[in-house]
Amino acid sequence: MKLIRVIIRRLLLWSNVSLAIALLLSFFLTFIDPASFSPAGFAGLPFIFLWLICLFIIPIWLFYRRKYWLISIPALLLTLPGLITSWGFHFTSSSSKPSPGSFTVMTFNCSSMGLNGYLIDTLEQVRIYEELEKASPDILCLQEFFTHAEADFINHINNIRKKLNYGHYYFIRQFTIMETWHYGSVLFSRFPIIDTANVPLPNAGPFEVLMRARLLIGKDTVRLLSGHLASYKLRQQDYAVLTSPKGLVRKVANKMRRSFGPRSQQAQILRDEITASTDPLIVVGDLNDVPVSFTYKTVRGNLQDAFLAKGAGLGRTFSALAPNLRIDYIFADRHFNVDNFFIYRRKGFEHFPVMTRLSSGK
Repeated sequence: MKLIRVIIRRLLLWSNVSLAIALLLSFFLTFIDPASFSPAGFAGLPFIFLWLICLFIIPIWLFYRRKYWLISIPALLLTLPGLITSWGFHFTSSSSKPSPGSFTVMTFNCSSMGLNGYLIDTLEQVRIYEELEKASPDILCLQEFFTHAEADFINHINNIRKKLNYGHYYFIRQFTIMETWHYGSVLFSRFPIIDTANVPLPNAGPFEVLMRARLLIGKDTVRLLSGHLASYKLRQQDYAVLTSPKGLVRKVANKMRRSFGPRSQQAQILRDEITASTDPLIVVGDLNDVPVSFTYKTVRGNLQDAFLAKGAGLGRTFSALAPNLRIDYIFADRHFNVDNFFIYRRKGFEHFPVMTRLSSGK
């Protein structure tokens, strides 16, 4: 029995050392551009799990009355900034009474409004409209948007404008098939849109777009950037890789790796747009990367993350795979106060809509 206890402690010791090293790599590799070093693109994905495991090992060593618990402490402290960007600590609800002059902003990758191939998932489409009408944001940004121009089908632009009372919109049509099936990104607003632009993104896929708009909100001219950066382009069958042969895992890993370079370049374009802005600024969109990542660091900079300001837990916005996939964001500069934050989780959605209420900090 004594030998078994010794073997268990040794295994635990070396596991603890390995996990502490893995945690440090998971955090610090994300400061490297994955376009030049591809492991940096994968590094942040397991971060929160490594952090929690290292934390939970501490009481085990205390039980054994060994000082090996000190192994985890430096790794946990050095990577604490990663935890702070991954976890929201606001578990008490904010005041539901809107402050004067406040407004709401929503971003939602709507997965082509329920269109799958050439077939419309009517139930999902109904759910999308239900959530949009429930939230009724003042500013709505939709990525992977689809609308139809034929009279026999739903024109989602006109329908959303009518149902949610939007007087202004800007649609970037990325591509069209069969002359009337239009795909792209769209901005709806109850505030006047005074300027718009489609900012070119390098190596952009069909749905990858960066929209720039200036809105007149009260007395402020506010700049809005809505982006959809390069995705892993994983299909439903790719989500089962954890139970698949190694060859399939490698195939999916290579597919993920191919997105690192384009997404890094696109994140830098978005960062350049943020830096160039002289207006109060809001940045929204699907960045296709987790908070502990080069993409997130590049885009966020000194902006406020609305989820971290008012959200709680991991803030998952992507329904598949792992619970730490917060990849849809709303950022705001210090001109604004973040009054509240909401995630509209609904069964059947691939992405969950996120919405914040902002008010002028002046």
